Amino acid sequence: MSGENRQKFYRPFDSLEEFVDAISERFQCPVTIEDANHHLLAYSSHDEGTDAARISTIIGRRVPERVIHRFWKEGVIPTLNQSDEPLVIPEIGDIGLGNRVAISIRSNQEVLGYIWVSEVGCTLNEQDLADLKLIASKAKNQLLQLNLQKKKKEKNHQELLWQIITGDIESHQMIADQLSNIGLHGNKPLGIIIVTFESMNQELYKKVVYTAKTIQKVTILIETLDENQLILLISPSSPKKEVSDVTDFIDTFKAQVKERFGIANLQSGCGYIYENYNYIKRSYDEAAKVIAFKRAFPEELPHVRFYHELGVFRYIDLLKKTEEIRDYPVSPVIQKLQSYDEDNRTNLLETLEVILNKDGNMNEAAKALHCHVNTLTYRLKRIQEITSIQLKDPVQKFGLYLDIKLFKCE
Repeated sequence: MSGENRQKFYRPFDSLEEFVDAISERFQCPVTIEDANHHLLAYSSHDEGTDAARISTIIGRRVPERVIHRFWKEGVIPTLNQSDEPLVIPEIGDIGLGNRVAISIRSNQEVLGYIWVSEVGCTLNEQDLADLKLIASKAKNQLLQLNLQKKKKEKNHQELLWQIITGDIESHQMIADQLSNIGLHGNKPLGIIIVTFESMNQELYKKVVYTAKTIQKVTILIETLDENQLILLISPSSPKKEVSDVTDFIDTFKAQVKERFGIANLQSGCGYIYENYNYIKRSYDEAAKVIAFKRAFPEELPHVRFYHELGVFRYIDLLKKTEEIRDYPVSPVIQKLQSYDEDNRTNLLETLEVILNKDGNMNEAAKALHCHVNTLTYRLKRIQEITSIQLKDPVQKFGLYLDIKLFKCE
């Protein structure tokens, strides 16, 4: 870069748009600047030769999810995050990406954003790459102020979320007005997703929030951390597909966290999606109950994501709080089987529970208990002899199922 060209990037710029135009003029190529979550901050003009990935980024104001995911698979994002050197990225035709050169904009070890240069009608040489590294160092000043403003907004947003989920703000209109200040316009249905990690620190928090925000299945309005729990206030992309949108988001999030950071066995829960914002606190409570019940009943609820999928378990808390239930002795069936098991070193109570869990499917129950179907048939006959229960009676069957789950909760 000539001395004159260097001086262009030492002076202050009035805006990122002016800065990105100066970069584009230097390389005679289209340029975009993104934040650390791949949201578009500024872009230069381009001609008809630009590629589909850049057009989609500009239209959607963020890099398409399929492009981000491919960049992770190809090692592009990890390399950019760990280095301050320019990275040459060859064409990836199946995602509409032409030749690129990218570099991270960093402040110490923190990535503030990225500069992407589309090699349309040109190829950057060694001097160009050296100049791009200098430009990225100057871009830091442009993004630091934006980053400070962003962190201040996030802190205010998190305080608002805590006010909502603790019930300090209960009015739908008041919540709607506060949310409109952070960019949510119109009464979109909202809900809470909670994801629990075994441990959490600030570095991991940044990574998992980045992962969540680059999955474009739902809109994340606010995110916060409560010890080792990630709490997300979300809005589905389409009210008609809210269940599938949230399901796709949760499944994709877990898969990417495992693939990128080696973290598996995450517990997650989602409350109802409500149009009345008075119920956002309820959605939070529901999401927390999903996680609590999945921990208490891992075999019965391994695939549950939503509160409504808890089925009969939604009522166990209510039954436990009922005075009559609390004072009522343990079911005679449970007492008899427990006593028999202790005296004879058998597992008839467990056998009954598994049969109920499998809705009477003897083959499935036998697999779960690691025994032959004939053995299970004998045990069931013995259970009926000891207790006189009739599992073909749906009333008795349902009552026993509840009795056993309540017994396990004690």
